[in-house]
Amino acid sequence: MTQDKCYRRYARKLGITPRNLLALGRHNPDDPSEPFNMAYLAIRGSGAVNGVSSLHGQVSRHLFEPLFSHWPVDEVPIAHVTNGVHMPTWDSAEADDLWTEACGKDRWLGTTETLGDDIRRVSDTRLWQFRIAARQTFVADVRERLSRQLASSGASAEEVMEAGNIFDPNVLTLGFARRFSAYIRRR
Repeated sequence: MTQDKCYRRYARKLGITPRNLLALGRHNPDDPSEPFNMAYLAIRGSGAVNGVSSLHGQVSRHLFEPLFSHWPVDEVPIAHVTNGVHMPTWDSAEADDLWTEACGKDRWLGTTETLGDDIRRVSDTRLWQFRIAARQTFVADVRERLSRQLASSGASAEEVMEAGNIFDPNVLTLGFARRFSAYIRRR
């Protein structure tokens, strides 16, 4: 589908002209030579706009200040929501057992003022045992996933077998599954 057909189709669904739809995606709606900006369209079509951290909200207010030229930059209506973690699905069962043992089952409900002291009472030996078990579980999972991936992609039986030996659970292994973005830092 060509770009023009796409605009016309969505404009028709919204009950506006394609020209008015494209105008919503420009800093200057009256300048048809200005490039279309999807973020401008999204902001103008949203009831609320937010960044994913305090810093991201601040950066976004500066970026989109031209859409709110008569507003002070710190009053541009872009808020922020700091991402949280749903602990029951984030932690492993073993980690949950350890933290429950140290801090109680309802540790994330209500105030968290005593958590630091509770966690510090876990012995070094207990933490080290947990670390060893977690690393072994991680390496076993990586090996299993790689073996399945190789087998499903037509790798030789030898390559699939070798995947069962990658990584040493006794060696520090660092991995990253997300990009690092300065604007997402928690603040």
